[in-house]
Amino acid sequence: MSRDRAFAECRRAYYFHYYGSWEGWKPAAPASVRELYVLKNLGNRFTFAGRVVHETIADVLNRHRYGREIGLEEAKQAALDSLRRGFRESREGLYRNDPKRNVGLFEHEYAVDLPDEDWVRMRDRVDRCLDNFYASEIRSVILETRVENWLPIDALDTFTFEGTKVYVAPDFALKTPQGNAIVIDWKTGRPGTEEDRKQIVCYGLFARDKWEVDPKRAIGELHYLQTGESRVVTLDEAALKEGVSHMRESIRSMKELLTDPALNRAEPERFPLTEDRTVCETCRFRRVCWSDWPPHDSVRER
Repeated sequence: MSRDRAFAECRRAYYFHYYGSWEGWKPAAPASVRELYVLKNLGNRFTFAGRVVHETIADVLNRHRYGREIGLEEAKQAALDSLRRGFRESREGLYRNDPKRNVGLFEHEYAVDLPDEDWVRMRDRVDRCLDNFYASEIRSVILETRVENWLPIDALDTFTFEGTKVYVAPDFALKTPQGNAIVIDWKTGRPGTEEDRKQIVCYGLFARDKWEVDPKRAIGELHYLQTGESRVVTLDEAALKEGVSHMRESIRSMKELLTDPALNRAEPERFPLTEDRTVCETCRFRRVCWSDWPPHDSVRER
């Protein structure tokens, strides 16, 4: 669903991310392709904090799987170490040489002037998420479930949807002693968006395809760790049918802009820029489209 969101937000940024940056990791890549590849791998302070939370929770649960319990304070310290290490990598520009192994932040790449208090808030944000995770009922449910009934934790996987490979990364999933399946997604941002529901319905389609989960015995749960709220999403046939319809239309729209769908070839001119400049303000590819930011001509004219 991240691809779907990117496509809806700005077609040109979508092109840069999935096509223009392709093979930018190769030493012989053209400078323009390499630049797109570096920018593609940028995050921002919010997505970085969310990534640290997800990685910390995945590590805590994986260690429990093998008999090693991690307390809240130890988890917080591990998260703080990750935040400090990533901040240092980004500030020193190490990501420019190795974007995959070093954190790169939009704020450093674009020299955004932020007070120290804003960075401290990121640490507080991570701590709050971990506090709520450790206090959550779903954590108790997970720890009380035999690890044999755990399904993959935060692992990138795929399933085939009407001939198209779809990438998914469920945060957690398990089967209860009653034979029901729970697909879980941690959220570190604002609660309650329709995109969140669509994402977990997509995970339901994956669960049906990959694990042969009966939709009648499956639910999705969204856990908003900033606030401690949770939402249940029904993964019945009606919800999955709606998900199928949305994915079919999304894939059709994406392929419609390709110059050669069979070979998955694309040209930037077929992917227009968004007309919403508030999107451009925080876009990692902003420099490529708007070297003179803030622009004086209109997006519509370019």
